[in-house]
Amino acid sequence: MLESPNIVIEVSNNSDGLKIEIDEPHDGFLTTIKEKTEAITNALNVKNKNYHFIIKEYYPEHLGIGSKTQLSLAIGLAIAKLEGANLPIEKITKIVGRGGTSGIGWRGFEQGGFILDAGHDFGNGREKETYLPSSASSSANPALTILRYPIPENWRFVVILPNLKQGAHNQEEVNIFQEFAPINREEVNEVSHQIIMKILPGLIKNDLNCFGQGIKRIQKIGFKKIEIELQDPIVKKLMKFLEAEEVKAYGMSSFGPCIVAITENDESANILKPKCEEFLKDFGGTVLIAKPNNTGAEIKVEEE
Repeated sequence: MLESPNIVIEVSNNSDGLKIEIDEPHDGFLTTIKEKTEAITNALNVKNKNYHFIIKEYYPEHLGIGSKTQLSLAIGLAIAKLEGANLPIEKITKIVGRGGTSGIGWRGFEQGGFILDAGHDFGNGREKETYLPSSASSSANPALTILRYPIPENWRFVVILPNLKQGAHNQEEVNIFQEFAPINREEVNEVSHQIIMKILPGLIKNDLNCFGQGIKRIQKIGFKKIEIELQDPIVKKLMKFLEAEEVKAYGMSSFGPCIVAITENDESANILKPKCEEFLKDFGGTVLIAKPNNTGAEIKVEEE
């Protein structure tokens, strides 16, 4: 998980009905707040939904960097605390309909760091019977975490957000899963090999070159290869640009279009950032530098 971009919300229960304050409201964000408020209050049997949301920091959904999951969990946790309900994050995740495919978002929200999950028990009569994204898999429990490890504190993440259409979501995402899953066993095996033999050793040894070899290889196989093939050509050109710049580790986050490049220190990140901004100048976008987040979401409770 990364320290930025962030979602920061303040929630109180002293309003006359549901109230949302946000500088630049857009339908997707407001819909998520309303839907997840309804889900958690129904689960807690709350009748008086007098919540006042003040959105202090946010970033758009469907960029591939988990804003909907983080917002959903923040809403669920805030309301649970206001109502005196001591619910674990895993339970809240299921209530707000996340984690049905990937377990990265919920565990990262809880603990931060590098997360590796094992998916779900799959097959007829088992926990999950169809290949669908988290948004369409609300009946499944949040995916099982098999490893959580701190990200080296010296690593810096250059987050590149091209001004392109949002990554696949809703029915489009469902259609992609139905068309391309399951992935053949040989590619699944190689993804697993890269994780065990390159990514995890590189993480544990603080060896970005080793880590990056695995990350970059995964961009070319399995479901990630399909996700990248479906992207705007600019995304693919951006990845070639990073390779030409000899960036040790980079990859596309989720369904994109966000690309994340990893460097070993502030100096390298500060050199790469303006180069990426220059690359984006003809079609627009944002580049930021983020530190690792090894603690998860920050929660503050203030008594009136």
